[in-house]
Amino acid sequence: MTAATITRGNPEAAVCAFTFDDGPMRISIDAWLEALEQGGARGTFFLTGEWFDRHPQKARELLARGHELAMHTYHHRRMAEVSRDVFFEELQLAELAYQEATGRPAPAILRFPYASYREENLEWLREWDYLLVEGEDTVDWSGPPSAQLVERAIPALIPGAILVFHANENAKETPQAVRSLVRHAQAEGLASVPVSELLHADGIPIRERAWQVRFKADPSSAFLGEQWRRVEEGEELRRLAADSLEWGNPKAPTGAGAYGKWLEMLSAAVQAEGATRFAARSFAGQHWAYARASVKGGTLVLEDFATKEAHADALVYVLQWAAQEASAAGCEWISTALDMRRIRKLCEQMGIEAEIVRLHG
Repeated sequence: MTAATITRGNPEAAVCAFTFDDGPMRISIDAWLEALEQGGARGTFFLTGEWFDRHPQKARELLARGHELAMHTYHHRRMAEVSRDVFFEELQLAELAYQEATGRPAPAILRFPYASYREENLEWLREWDYLLVEGEDTVDWSGPPSAQLVERAIPALIPGAILVFHANENAKETPQAVRSLVRHAQAEGLASVPVSELLHADGIPIRERAWQVRFKADPSSAFLGEQWRRVEEGEELRRLAADSLEWGNPKAPTGAGAYGKWLEMLSAAVQAEGATRFAARSFAGQHWAYARASVKGGTLVLEDFATKEAHADALVYVLQWAAQEASAAGCEWISTALDMRRIRKLCEQMGIEAEIVRLHG
C-alpha cells in the first residue's frame, strides 16, 4: 500500500490553496506573507528542517498569523536517489526541527523537493501515515515575470485547486503574482485556505507526529544544589518573572502587558496540583534558569525549562536538577519534548543513556 497523493481538493468546495516550497534562505519571507494577507489569504509553506532550525521565531510567527507549515525534508534532498535509512532520517530530522521550532507536533504532509520520488518512496511514506501533496506547478522556480505567472495560473485557479509556488531567491516575482491571483480568487468566490482546510472539505484528515527524548536519571554527576530553590508565590516569583522575561524565551509573551501575562502563566505553574516540581536557579543576585517537571507513569517529565544563557552548560545544569528530582521521586527515566537533539547529544557526551523516540497517540 502506498501513501495517498493529493493533487487537488473537492471540486464542489469554493476553496483553493496557495502553497510555497523551500522557504527563503537568504531573503525575507515577509513579501510572500504580505502578498497573501493583503487579500485575506492564508498559505501553506512546505519548508525544510534547515529553515526551521534557522528561523524558529519566524516559524512561530507564521503559525500565529494563520498560515500552515509542512514538511519538505530536512536538507532538500532528491529523495528518489536516497536509501531507505536516509529517507526516514530526512523525515525525522525535519519533524524534530519543526517541533522544536514551533512547540507543536509535525503535520504528516509532505512535498518532495524537485518532485523527486519513486514509487517505493510512497510505500515508505505510508509507513509513517504521510500524505503527499502536489498540485498545479506554476513553474515560478524558473523566474518568469509576474504577469506571465498570473497568465499561466489563472486557468488552474478553480474550486479545489492547489497551486504550487516557491518562496526563495529564484521566485522574486512570485509575491506580486500572488497578489493578483488572490484578488482573482476572491472575484471567483474562492476562499484561499491552508491545505489542511482544503482537505477537510473533502473529509481527509491530516495526522500529526510528535517526538520526545528520554534519558536515564543519573544523580551521580556534580549538582549545585544550593543554587536551586523551589519557586513559590510572592516576591521570588515576581522576580523570576521579571528576570526570565528578558531571556528570549519563545513561550514568554511580548508587547504591552507582557510582564503581567508572564507572571500569571508562571503563577499557574506554581499552583499546579499533583506531583509538579517547579524550581529556579539563582546566584549573584539574579535568576539563571527555571525548570518545571511532573511525574507520570514512573517517568519524570520535564514540562518546561528556560535558561538565561543559550550555551550548552546552562542546559546541563537543568539536566542535573532533573536527575536529582527523578532520583528523589524514584524515577529511572526523564523525558521531554523540548530541545531534544541538544539533550541527546549532551547525554551522549556525558555517558548517559538517551534516545529520541516517537510519542504515539
